[in-house]
Amino acid sequence: MDHELQAGKNFAWASIAQVVIRVIGAFFFFFLSYKLHEIGLGQYSFVYSYVPFWFFIVDFGATAYLYREWSKNLKTEKEIQHDLGTLITVRLFLASIIFIPFLLINYITNRDVYYSAIMFFFVTLMVMIIQVFDYYLQSQNSFKIFAKRQIIEKGTAVLLGVALLMIWPKVEMVFLAAIMGMFAALYYYYRSRVIPFKIKMVWDLRGFWSLFKKSVPFFLGSIFITIYARIDMTMLRYMDSYESVGWYSVAYKFIDLAVTFPGVLLMPAIFPILSSLYNASDDKEKFNEFYKKICRILMVVGLGATLALIFYAPLIIRVFFTDSFGPSILALRILALSVVLGFISILFNQLLLIQNREKTALYIIMFGAFFNIGLNLILIPRYSLYGAAWATVLAEGVNLLL
Repeated sequence: MDHELQAGKNFAWASIAQVVIRVIGAFFFFFLSYKLHEIGLGQYSFVYSYVPFWFFIVDFGATAYLYREWSKNLKTEKEIQHDLGTLITVRLFLASIIFIPFLLINYITNRDVYYSAIMFFFVTLMVMIIQVFDYYLQSQNSFKIFAKRQIIEKGTAVLLGVALLMIWPKVEMVFLAAIMGMFAALYYYYRSRVIPFKIKMVWDLRGFWSLFKKSVPFFLGSIFITIYARIDMTMLRYMDSYESVGWYSVAYKFIDLAVTFPGVLLMPAIFPILSSLYNASDDKEKFNEFYKKICRILMVVGLGATLALIFYAPLIIRVFFTDSFGPSILALRILALSVVLGFISILFNQLLLIQNREKTALYIIMFGAFFNIGLNLILIPRYSLYGAAWATVLAEGVNLLL
């Protein structure tokens, strides 16, 4: 099949799923702001940003590495079956190791959101198991099945979440609904038999060690990407208040929606195509043409999104949220500057991975993460959520320059 046609089909299915889940997800977020108010929304956003830090060791970068290798279409079905079994086994084992320290430390440091954190721990673990199947399906250009799974999961979580919050408006209800959504996704994959072979638990220490060594750049990259993307809300919680986290999370929600286009829709749809073209010795010219076309698209869309968010920030916040979320307007205008920068950075980062230059990508994101932390330490005590917003913009600019 022509690479542009395949990319178009992938993009179409990814777009359908993302439009659906982003719309109902945005509705649910607005609903949360009314039911939980600033402090409750801040608690939800903090837990959502904080818990994934505990899963650095559980991921160890293997999924990103295997996704790249599977996308090359050079592995046999038996090798992929072994990869999947090994990855799931190791993730379950490592998660069981960190669970006890997680319980003890959070009982001391985050007792006000303790049960929410425990529930989101299990949500995150289930996400990481499902993610293994997601990446396999994407590497095989099976975006239709992957898209349906996303819709089923999100729809289940939102419907149950609304019902539970109407009964008991507590943060814990949100994460309970999320767990039910994960079970629905797993059941869909099981009933659909989307994997063409049986998944077996594989305890292969030698294979795991080999996989770990190859995945180290991806492992370190995932650590610093998580720090880079989530550290602001965590630092706001400890250096300011849940209320500030709530205001900031509202502004950041629209940045997250904007970045859906390159990060969730476009790049996953074209990554297997770009990787295949780059690794085909006779398709370098096609690769260059395709790459330049994607770059132009991202520049135009990213600039348009940035300008729209800056000019319409007051209208956006006032339409969807109560007057108590007024501080989110300026935060959104500041964060909007990071959108066009982030669009191009995502493309450049994917290009480095395709070229097997993951170490270069790692060094860039490491510097960006530390730079972001340093700026947050300086700016949050003085400017609260606005300091966190400027830290994000400046770090994104430095990341793109590097």
